[in-house]
Amino acid sequence: MKTIRNDELLRIDVDVEQSLVISTWKATPSSEVYRTALWQMLEAVKDSNLALWLSDTRGLGLILRADENWSMEVFVPELMKEGLRRVAVVQGAEYFNRTVTERLVDATSAVAAFKVELFGDAEEAEGWLAKELEALV
Repeated sequence: MKTIRNDELLRIDVDVEQSLVISTWKATPSSEVYRTALWQMLEAVKDSNLALWLSDTRGLGLILRADENWSMEVFVPELMKEGLRRVAVVQGAEYFNRTVTERLVDATSAVAAFKVELFGDAEEAEGWLAKELEALV
């Protein structure tokens, strides 16, 4: 596994053998940082031809509605071009975190060719992604 970012806001790891990118949010980012981070993840998916994404949003906090809209209008269409198969989203217990992640997952599921699921813990999310990896091999 290779870490491509690890700072006070976010850690991004790429596991080429598992065809997986893992993003772990640690704090609430500004709009600029949020969007830049999503582009970093897109580049990782594109550069390594990854099929799976584990997005741990427990530390994300609240993002602006404009960033939610940008995610759906700009980011998700670009992500769909890259052949991603599954996105597992681990959500936090905090109300606003849950609300944002649920809205994004629902909106993405409605338009994306890849599967998106919400999970309460990372182990369950990893298991779901592992099943897809088995199907790929």
